Amino acid sequence: MTRPRIAVIGLGGISQSVHLPLLRRNADLLDLVAVVDASPSRAAGIAAAHGDGVLALDSIDALLAAVAAGALRVDGAILATTGSHAPDVARLVAAGIKVLVEKPLAFSLAEIEQLRALAADRGIDLAAWVRVGYMKEYDPATLRAKKLLAEVTLRAVSVEVLHPADGAQLAFANLLPAPTDVPADTLAGFRAAATAGIVAAIGEPPAPLPALYTNVVLGSVVHDIGLLRALTGGIQTVDRARHFAPQFPGSLSLGGNLADDQGTPWSIDWHFIADYPEYRETVTFHHETGSIALGFTVPYVLNSPTVLTVVTGAEPLGSTRSESRWMQQEAFENELRAFASLLAGRPRPGPSVTDGAADVAVGQLMIRALAAGLGSPLPPGAEAEAATP
Repeated sequence: MTRPRIAVIGLGGISQSVHLPLLRRNADLLDLVAVVDASPSRAAGIAAAHGDGVLALDSIDALLAAVAAGALRVDGAILATTGSHAPDVARLVAAGIKVLVEKPLAFSLAEIEQLRALAADRGIDLAAWVRVGYMKEYDPATLRAKKLLAEVTLRAVSVEVLHPADGAQLAFANLLPAPTDVPADTLAGFRAAATAGIVAAIGEPPAPLPALYTNVVLGSVVHDIGLLRALTGGIQTVDRARHFAPQFPGSLSLGGNLADDQGTPWSIDWHFIADYPEYRETVTFHHETGSIALGFTVPYVLNSPTVLTVVTGAEPLGSTRSESRWMQQEAFENELRAFASLLAGRPRPGPSVTDGAADVAVGQLMIRALAAGLGSPLPPGAEAEAATP
């Protein structure tokens, strides 16, 4: 049987450390036919490293032109560029290409509505065409936690993230050096597109709010927004938000209530500590008879298992603590294999455009609360001023 043909768009750290190695590991399921990057030298070098028949292209325009001319057939694409993704998802879907898109889906909800409008106009069911890259939802520890949570009544949820500098997390990957051959007008176009999405979402507030929104809330915290959506039904309110620390991006302390029947309180404490020894993310669900916790490690290191810790009572006056790890399963790999099934016409449930839009809306609630806490309320007319979960 012919394998689905796939392109990787955006060849930065996440593609070099995760997507491309996993495509090699799953070459029986997917056929890598093209790589796309704004740096022609990076695209050419990575294409050559992956063998004959992999086409190197310097833009999505070039990819779509090759497809339209019949010079290249692409069934699916991994979209791992920086910035807002919904406009490029729309272009790829319009060309008949299904997409696994890295988070965030977009900077603004308007961009997502344009994607939805295109799909509706063409009779495309986005649920069978697009998956958003929340790999934690494919983690076996997360899936087990979801089953356990269905059997308890929550009392509180807390998230703690300790985030060292990216270089410390990616030193093992031997990444290619930063490219120097991206045309200036291409970079300017990227910046203009990103700015348009940011302005639509939050207006033009003073620093550090735009960077907090894109780099921190939608760049990192969005993973926990998505995880709480998948495991509890999601965040309903953001009642407190504080940004602090001597240098950007610093720390965020956020809290509110979940959208469950109890209005369970949640908290997220996110700390960028450049020299912290290792990335650590702990998500703890306290309930009436114990706790369920997920301990995530460096996301870029493949097969570094999440630890599921379950604490329960033990008669007559004791407690039990169990830890589970799934050494032979990788969340990113499960995500890729699910995308392969989607390309083969057998879509499985997974993070959708609807989910991605819901997470952006919660991110807007967070930045609105952060802006108020910093004494710089967002301007009237900004999406985030009217955002609801």
